Amino acid sequence: MNACVAFFAVVSCPALAQTIAAPQPSCAAEDFRFKSRACVEAARLAKPSLALRGAFVAGFGQWRNNPEVFHQQGNEFARRFTVFYARHSAQNAGELIAGYLNHEDPRPRASQEHGVWNRTRSALLSVVQTKDTDGSMRMALAPVAGAFGSGMVSGACYPGDNAAAAGFGRTGIVYGGYFASAVFREFKPDLSQFAHRLLRQKRPD
Repeated sequence: MNACVAFFAVVSCPALAQTIAAPQPSCAAEDFRFKSRACVEAARLAKPSLALRGAFVAGFGQWRNNPEVFHQQGNEFARRFTVFYARHSAQNAGELIAGYLNHEDPRPRASQEHGVWNRTRSALLSVVQTKDTDGSMRMALAPVAGAFGSGMVSGACYPGDNAAAAGFGRTGIVYGGYFASAVFREFKPDLSQFAHRLLRQKRPD
């Protein structure tokens, strides 16, 4: 276990365990102060669904040995799981700092557009531009900082795959994930309604 993984294991994991075990704070999404923004980001890291996702990603990565690690050992799963949280911690920290300094409104909003194309375009544009705390539009820097933090931390945690090109490649993948998430969030109510109707049709009379 290299220095990067050891650092995040010692610092992040106990704090994460305490956060999950403790009663979750009520974070005011409408409050744009730094403390409130940090509360929202900490709550995202403490979600059990993120832990399950981290376990799946770590297991899949160990099965494929990607990123490649020579002479894999039994503790490699724990290492990959820790790297997963290290990346997300850096991503959330980048979003927090950039969003606060750029006065961005972090609340996701569904578009008021109609039609698949218009709604898709609005969702994609929401990644590159956002409203500030006064309601004016400005360039969204939080996704850029979050993607950069996640991509570069991953390279630092895997010395065998820490070339600058690999770091920028991971940054691009994470940034692309923001677009996919925005589109999914836009159409999530429609997908939920479709699944609900489908289940109702399959129920026996």
